Amino acid sequence: MQSEVHHSGIYHQGMIFLHRGDFEGARRCFEQDLLEARQAGNPRRTMAILGNLGNVYAVLGDKEKARSCYQEVLALQRSELDDQAVGQTLVNLGNLCREGEEVERARAYYLEATDFLEKVGDERSLGMLYSNFGLLEQDMGRLEEAITFLKKAIDLHKKTGHEEGLAATWGQLGRVFQRIGKNKKAETCFNFSYTHYGQLGNPAGEAEALHCLADLYEGRKDLELALRCMTRMHEIHQRYGLSWPPEAQERLDRLRKMTRPMSH
Repeated sequence: MQSEVHHSGIYHQGMIFLHRGDFEGARRCFEQDLLEARQAGNPRRTMAILGNLGNVYAVLGDKEKARSCYQEVLALQRSELDDQAVGQTLVNLGNLCREGEEVERARAYYLEATDFLEKVGDERSLGMLYSNFGLLEQDMGRLEEAITFLKKAIDLHKKTGHEEGLAATWGQLGRVFQRIGKNKKAETCFNFSYTHYGQLGNPAGEAEALHCLADLYEGRKDLELALRCMTRMHEIHQRYGLSWPPEAQERLDRLRKMTRPMSH
């Protein structure tokens, strides 16, 4: 039975910053709290801080500090025999390696993570792992394997009610189908992604799904549907104050011109 971890006020402040997306604020809090936890000789408190600090470093792009945190917390988790936490940290290490194009190291971490997460039956974490494994296979050009992993991820996201995972993974699967020319399947996936992001209230995700649909429709010369997607995408960007790049405006103008009825 694991003992309860009592966190400091500064840790809770760091978590507030983290949930607000203020990653620099979270980093400052977690770094200070880590010093205090080390001085107090509290390994369980140290583990919790290291995991969050590693995530923050990863988001901020400091891959080496993130890796150092994950490796340190992994050693503590192994000594505590916390198989679920070990599996989750192995996924984080695999993600760092995948993003750094260390594909074989990423694969090794993911395979070991699979063993731990399947052993403890952590289906939510397994769903996220399979999504990431699908991305790795896609990066390596192993597209059929990518499809298999992404479909497994979707099944687990549905089972565990992980809507964010569903929205993202439908989009990932759509991009793989598009790469192999299965455009009807890609269209279905992008529409599912768009719907789930809408239900989540995630305008950036909605806009990304519409962008993928516009690419698909323009590629098959269905310019009216492409224009409809780009117009809706523009509306979302304006409503939520998202940046609208010049190339997107150029594309929207071009599609409007190409679909405008000819005057007699």
